[in-house]
Amino acid sequence: MSTSDLLVTPAQRDRAVEILKEMYADGRLEHGEFDTRLELALKARTRAELNSTFNGLVSRPVPTYAPAAFTRPAQVQRYTGDGRGMGTVAHWLGYPTFFVGPAIVVATTGQKNPAVRKHAVEALNFQLSAFGAFALLGIITGVTEGFTSFLFPLLGVLWFVLTGIGGLATAVGANFRYPFTLRLIK
Repeated sequence: MSTSDLLVTPAQRDRAVEILKEMYADGRLEHGEFDTRLELALKARTRAELNSTFNGLVSRPVPTYAPAAFTRPAQVQRYTGDGRGMGTVAHWLGYPTFFVGPAIVVATTGQKNPAVRKHAVEALNFQLSAFGAFALLGIITGVTEGFTSFLFPLLGVLWFVLTGIGGLATAVGANFRYPFTLRLIK
């Protein structure tokens, strides 16, 4: 018995119909020819009958099964760490450099590792907010002729403590977000 005489399954007929639909969508079949071939495919009982619906369209018979295409997964660069090390550095760079250090981390390591970027952007936003608060307090102190100058040490202690807590929280793996922060950088 030849393989052409083997009976086709409904799944094989469905696959042939899908291929005919693709050929019609590509413009390789006109509407009347598509209807005729579709009817032949749906009535086909053997492989030979099913393959005959593709006569003149392809150089070899259409496979009566649909093998899964083997594709390699896309090469994605993965990072094993969660950015805790450089994230901590980004937070603590606020001590000597204010917002410049976290900005450098965002621009360098943050471009390569999204976890480091997340921590560095949070640190940068806090340092920019603190810088703005110090500048605004300076203006207010000037306008009030030094009356609000007692707030500088309070603001400084708050900045110092929150910068330290941000670095420590990142070091232990917490997803820390600073309070009182304008998130200007995304």
